[in-house]
Amino acid sequence: MKCAQASRARAADAPQALWSCARQAGLAVLLMVLFMAQPSFAQKLYAYEPLMMDPYSTIYVNDGSCSAGKVLKVQGAPRNQRRKKSCVPMSDLQGVPRSGLAK
Repeated sequence: MKCAQASRARAADAPQALWSCARQAGLAVLLMVLFMAQPSFAQKLYAYEPLMMDPYSTIYVNDGSCSAGKVLKVQGAPRNQRRKKSCVPMSDLQGVPRSGLAK
């Protein structure tokens, strides 16, 4: 039964028809949210610091330059300025995929 027909359904079938419409609407919203979530929002954990970076972008590097349990956070800078580098705890990076770790 279609959602447009749910309002014209018999009284006995109306709750089931409305529930079906609500499930379809919920599924549509879920699919829209999944399609809008871009994989580019996730940060990668690099094994080495890249030579070229976009200004103001942030990457995480595990090249062994920080103490155990920490990774190097590198923030890109515009021309003629140095990159900002700091060691941050690995526990702060729960959502970061750990592909390409330094050995």
